[in-house]
Amino acid sequence: MAPSALRFSSTLRVAEFVRCQFPNAAACQAHFRNLRHLNLEMVTISEGSLHAMLSSCPVLNSLILNYCSGFRCLMINSPKLKHVEMYIGRSETEITLEELTVVNAPCLEKLHHRAPYEDSMYISIISAPKLKILGRITEGIFRLELGTAVFNGLHDVRVAAIMRTVKVLSLRIEYLDLDVIINFMKCFPCMEKLYIKTYLMDMDTQNMRLHNSKDHLECLDLHLKKLRISYYHGTRSHVEFAKFFVLNTRVLESMVLDVEHRKMGYDWWIENQRRQLQLKKRASIGAQLSFTSDDCFNYLNDIHEFRSM
Repeated sequence: MAPSALRFSSTLRVAEFVRCQFPNAAACQAHFRNLRHLNLEMVTISEGSLHAMLSSCPVLNSLILNYCSGFRCLMINSPKLKHVEMYIGRSETEITLEELTVVNAPCLEKLHHRAPYEDSMYISIISAPKLKILGRITEGIFRLELGTAVFNGLHDVRVAAIMRTVKVLSLRIEYLDLDVIINFMKCFPCMEKLYIKTYLMDMDTQNMRLHNSKDHLECLDLHLKKLRISYYHGTRSHVEFAKFFVLNTRVLESMVLDVEHRKMGYDWWIENQRRQLQLKKRASIGAQLSFTSDDCFNYLNDIHEFRSM
């Protein structure tokens, strides 16, 4: 990219750079005093240049990074930033993001991170007091720090603090494991919407928590209204997992189960699933259950909470 492309940087309010290499000199010299929305797509930029550019955006409201390279660490320290969205690709020849730290983002409301499923990431959220929407958290994240709550993977958890601001959470987990989900509900007790994508059909039945668990969770009693499970197969462990929420979520309004397209044509299968889920005993009398065959891999793109602001 020619440095002259930034000659109007001080007056820009919206900027989008696509398929280019961002020059170090330009990033350090540009001053985006009025920039509110920044979108970098398939851009190569060094770590120093990226941080220099972000520090020159005092009123930045929205940041989108799509398949960018050249930096391993991203530190967010922005007084006005509300929306961060990142799609990370992996390459054997390019440097890509491995560590994300939210140092101080007093206005941040949405943090959406999407990377390859096997990706190994370190994410730390030190200060984001208004964070409402968080996703997608996967088992590939080897360490997740939310204040003083630490997730070493999704199964090794130390919940020392809670974040009451988070209302929407997106998870991508190997198995539908209630212990994992309950740990997140303890960390985010005011969560209202939960989106879960799994990719294996069954789990060790010894690890299944029974639906009559005695755990008393504020999230289940007072807040959780919408649950969506992608790649639902209707196996024993999947049924037990979904039934736990049917029988214990007191303000649930809707549960959506994404299934294989062919199963949608079998009325007997749908009715059998409804019977096994014990809908007549549901904790929330107004809860509605529906089955869909939407694209399990892309449904988050169609959900209002995860659209670009």
